[in-house]
Amino acid sequence: MDYLNFFGFKEDPFKLTPDPAYFYPSSSHNEGLLLMDYSIQQKEGFLLIIGDPGTGKTTLLNVFLEKWKLRAEIAIILTPRLSPEEFLISVVDDLNINLENRNKNEIIKALRDFMIKKSIEDKRIVIVVDEAQNLPDETLEELRLLSNLETDKDKLIQIILTGQPELESKLMTERLRQLNQRITTRIHLKHFNPEETLDYINYRLIKAGKRNLTIDKNAGKLVYKLSNGVPRLINMLISRALMAAYLEESNIISQRHITHAVK
Repeated sequence: MDYLNFFGFKEDPFKLTPDPAYFYPSSSHNEGLLLMDYSIQQKEGFLLIIGDPGTGKTTLLNVFLEKWKLRAEIAIILTPRLSPEEFLISVVDDLNINLENRNKNEIIKALRDFMIKKSIEDKRIVIVVDEAQNLPDETLEELRLLSNLETDKDKLIQIILTGQPELESKLMTERLRQLNQRITTRIHLKHFNPEETLDYINYRLIKAGKRNLTIDKNAGKLVYKLSNGVPRLINMLISRALMAAYLEESNIISQRHITHAVK
């Protein structure tokens, strides 16, 4: 009998790849999702998501994208170390806009025409920039200028910037002051508290189809202490602890298994 069958899992509950199906609605993550929906629905322009590494920014984005994929045209920029021109070309490519001439003026014109067309269809245009703290200042400024594309009534483009806390510090600099002033919605993803940490573990175990598996409360407290409530670190610890429990043929994850996981 293998590891998954022993615990009754349909799949690995603590794989590190972000999976919307395993989204855990902690207080800050659930609030973040509601704010994202509201901001895009109301066409507020800029939205900022800040979180430490491993706090679930990508998973939150994936849940949002799944909800909006039929109601929006979405460009996702995952390699943000781009010049303004490279960034604009990446956006047009991701939105499947065909261009004969790729000079900046033609790109902006094509984007505006595309956005007006989609606005008439009541579709949102969303640009998502992951790890936006890595964007050069001049490219961030280009984003601000891009956000000027609007009709008399509405913003034509919604821009989501996600990043680590240094992104917020970057936006506070004098050079990016005008961009910072345009950000109407700010989401700060918090670490889980001790109760959320244990609830998160059980949530994922149940999602994966566990049968007779329990996690000792003291083990849960130790996981929180070692991970500081960071989901990615929790996943790593519990994944290793499960293997330790499996090797002992134990259906209870104890402190001993958590301690083994950090060796």
